[in-house]
Amino acid sequence: MPLGASLQPKPSPTYHYNERADLSYPSCLLFVKLCARMAERKKKGSPLITGIMGLILLGGSIGAIWKNEHRFDYYQAAKATEPAEAVGDLTADRLFSHTGSMDQDLTMRGNYVQSFRGFLEVSRSAQIYAWDRDEDEDGVYWSKEWMSSLENNSRNRDFKKLLTSANIRPKTYQVAELKIATKQIQFVDKKYQIHPRSLELSKKGTDEKLTTRGDYFYLAKGGGNQLGDERLAYRGLPVPKTATYFGKWGEGIAVAHQAEKKSGLISGMIRDRGILHHLVAGERETALDSLKAHLARLKNIVRIAGIAGATFGSGIFFFNLTRVLIFIPMIGPFVNRLSGWLGMLLGFLLGLITLVIAFLTSQPLILALFILALGAGLFSLWKNAKRKRAHVQTQIFKTLGHFPSQNKLGELEFIKLWQLVAEDGEITESEQKRLNKWTKRHRWSSAKVVELTQQAREELSKTSKREKLESLIQFSLADGRIDRAEMKSLEHAAGKIGVRGPELSTMILQLQRS
Repeated sequence: MPLGASLQPKPSPTYHYNERADLSYPSCLLFVKLCARMAERKKKGSPLITGIMGLILLGGSIGAIWKNEHRFDYYQAAKATEPAEAVGDLTADRLFSHTGSMDQDLTMRGNYVQSFRGFLEVSRSAQIYAWDRDEDEDGVYWSKEWMSSLENNSRNRDFKKLLTSANIRPKTYQVAELKIATKQIQFVDKKYQIHPRSLELSKKGTDEKLTTRGDYFYLAKGGGNQLGDERLAYRGLPVPKTATYFGKWGEGIAVAHQAEKKSGLISGMIRDRGILHHLVAGERETALDSLKAHLARLKNIVRIAGIAGATFGSGIFFFNLTRVLIFIPMIGPFVNRLSGWLGMLLGFLLGLITLVIAFLTSQPLILALFILALGAGLFSLWKNAKRKRAHVQTQIFKTLGHFPSQNKLGELEFIKLWQLVAEDGEITESEQKRLNKWTKRHRWSSAKVVELTQQAREELSKTSKREKLESLIQFSLADGRIDRAEMKSLEHAAGKIGVRGPELSTMILQLQRS
């Protein structure tokens, strides 16, 4: 099969798919990794600096989560375009889609290599093998790593990076008769690693003394243990046999449509450009499916990275906020670590809540349905509470022959409560304190308390213990709810006659319904 036969060819000896080469890989993942690593290096440094770094990571992650849910939906924008059968039918500033064949022998000149044939875009990645410095509470650690940029430290002073990274594109693309500007072009299909054996070095590459070593062009500088050596890797997006373009018609050429203005560090990190200028493999429907899948994948990656960043950022902040406590013997280090874990939990919850709110506010229909369902649920609860309150009030009316005022209900509750706690013939000191709190709550005078107590004594034997408890529950439910103080009094009074928690709850429900 020819090299550029499809954007999704089967793996071959000359190129293969590399997950990290995918253009949808957002830099926010690298941001989370970098910030976490920098925070680790600063453990021995100032807690203030590290704490600020944690706050930055937390704020940036929350911002990324929010912006990600409100990102430009290039799938819907592409879906809304009208297919253009002929280029001659297009008018200025029209948003359109066009499907056609592409030249699979498209050739681009390289820098270190002669040329690339059959690719829409080629990414060149240059790395240098050098010292990486890490620092933590136990000291400084050195390791040798391949890195895209030379780390500035004492052991790398004599190294110089000669090879450069770049993205290589032609001046224009051609889909059938349609000419497309490459500036701000967007791709969603997979990139593949290009094996150096399929490429020919240019004069510059030869002068640089590049050699083939595995999957790389290698520049050996003769340093000990390969230190200072450099390497090049190429990844390419093959030209498809058929492609669909989505974008805007300019003056004789298809150009980027800036649908939404996006700016700032966070938008750049999550690759939210607000642009419709997409060249995708396949017929229109196939291309739309690819756009939809790419957008969903990108959103999920940022969601995971955002919540992870918020979790670690909050943990770093709280850990360093309480670092002064480590000097307190025994409990200090424990509290310090605990605050870090609690901070991580707080950051995770904050990220999750932000995600839910951002998702709902970015989906008007879902938000409307959520509000409608919430409103319906609250209305149903209100109606149910109103029905139960009306039922209890009816039962009280049948028992007393009238419905008492709010003040009278308080008096009736006190009488039944007094009778229940006095059932065993003795009111303890703690029970008397409970009764005193009840009288103070209603601001009754001493004479009123004496009057109610006397009435309670006179009516003590008129009803059974269970009837007294049922009456107390009814009087408590008369206003539609049992507050915390009333519930505590009910539980104590019920306990005096042997009615425990589950049975009391059952009685309350039965009196509301029966």
